Amino acid sequence: MERTAKIWGDRWLLRQDSTHAVSYLRLKKGTRCSWHFHTSKWNLFVVLRGKVGIKTEYGETILTEGQEFTVAPMLWHEFRVYENSDMIEEMFVQYDESDIERKDLGSKYSGSIPNS
Repeated sequence: MERTAKIWGDRWLLRQDSTHAVSYLRLKKGTRCSWHFHTSKWNLFVVLRGKVGIKTEYGETILTEGQEFTVAPMLWHEFRVYENSDMIEEMFVQYDESDIERKDLGSKYSGSIPNS
């Protein structure tokens, strides 16, 4: 487990691969993370203990033990820590079956696959 010290507390990276990462965050009362957004990643925050506000450009949602909040890509956000807290953060890229671009190669390639 990799630990990173942050101004708002500590992050322990629990798991990471090419599509997602899961971290355990120990948060210090009276701190916050920077105002930011992700171009393709989603954030899922789950509060295990304490009180954390997730602020977006649309307002703030206060979370306590057992509550969660999801932030979509391109949405400005930050978290604010109102009590010493523990939180899970999962960052992931959402599968989108419409994520495909096709090019018509003409009748030679359309229809069924020819026998070889």
